[in-house]
Amino acid sequence: MSKLSYTSFLWQSVDDHGIHSPFMFRFINKAFYAKGPRLSKKEHRAQNMQVPYPAAELLYRIVNYIRPAKSFVIGEDADKIIDMLRYAGEENKIKLWFFSPLAPIPGGTDLAVIADNKKEAAMASFENIVSNSHNDTVCILPNIHANAHMETIWHALRNHPKATVTVDAYHLGIIFFRKEQVEQHFMVRPSKSFFRDALIGLKNGYGLLG
Repeated sequence: MSKLSYTSFLWQSVDDHGIHSPFMFRFINKAFYAKGPRLSKKEHRAQNMQVPYPAAELLYRIVNYIRPAKSFVIGEDADKIIDMLRYAGEENKIKLWFFSPLAPIPGGTDLAVIADNKKEAAMASFENIVSNSHNDTVCILPNIHANAHMETIWHALRNHPKATVTVDAYHLGIIFFRKEQVEQHFMVRPSKSFFRDALIGLKNGYGLLG
């Protein structure tokens, strides 16, 4: 299976106006598109971040929106993610507490990030997150379209029985465990562009461009 190209993703994706769940519309509108602090490429280079810029920049925006008190990063690349999250917290005056996977998290974690790129390890990490989650936990898998193997991991997580709502934002996969939500899977553009989005709207609305 070849990985999904970004161009193919764009043709299949929607923005916030293509989402009819009030909860998901608010999350996408505020976390993805609202004006606010952004991680610049200059900062990314200066901090020598080991998380690829597109994933780090979107994760930075999400953290700034949900402002998690309790964070849980699990996997062999956890240190890289934690360094990036610490910077996001410092820049946005968010006090992040990172919890160990070796003990239960009281009340569950607000933000969880899977830092594994092997399926068996990623699934084990996800089960750990599920047991340490609450109804509003936001779970993230970075770089879900980096290669076909990561896409296989993403599809397995997306189909887990505890995953109620998922968002494919190309650079990140986002999973929610909200019990009151019906099961839904979205492909959402991580940023807006007037001309690009207008072109995609014409294609989707009128069947143009093939």
